[in-house]
Amino acid sequence: MRRLMLGAVLVWGVGMGVCEAKAVEMLIGGSNEADASDSVDQPLIVEFGEPRGDAHGARSKVLAWTPLVERVAQRVGVDHALLMAVIDVESGGNPLAVSLKGARGLMQLMPQTGLLQGANDLFDPYQNVVAGAHLLDTLLATFGDVSLALAAYNAGEGAVRKYGGAIPPYAETQKYVRRVLERVAAYRR
Repeated sequence: MRRLMLGAVLVWGVGMGVCEAKAVEMLIGGSNEADASDSVDQPLIVEFGEPRGDAHGARSKVLAWTPLVERVAQRVGVDHALLMAVIDVESGGNPLAVSLKGARGLMQLMPQTGLLQGANDLFDPYQNVVAGAHLLDTLLATFGDVSLALAAYNAGEGAVRKYGGAIPPYAETQKYVRRVLERVAAYRR
């Protein structure tokens, strides 16, 4: 399994128009073994910041994860634009995001779901994206439809089954599916 050192610059608003930045490094991987052919000479620089009130600012944070997402998408067999869109809607590209319900990381996985998908550190971007991609792949195979897979990702498989294989009538889930599908088109451009 490939291990990369991620050098990140965290940027957040301190006041109106003023930002403070701190450099951090995190290991992307999930394995204690590195391939001999892997190079970690050049860190991948990713910038995180507060949304600037425009879609471009949030989208650029997600686009910073493109190399990782494309590799995972190819490995797992899930559309990279779909993964990018889920990351956009779920975390806005913040690998340290935690929801009020306890979902974590780029793809906002619950700890138990992450463990079931093989991730023991949901703040590790690589583990999180691999686990999320595996979950989406399973949901796509189960429901045979991107919209239903997204609904199950958001509300759970049981909710989709409860409503006869349809998107549940939950406003949050319906909005979630629409937002992700809109962003899929944007990430394909």
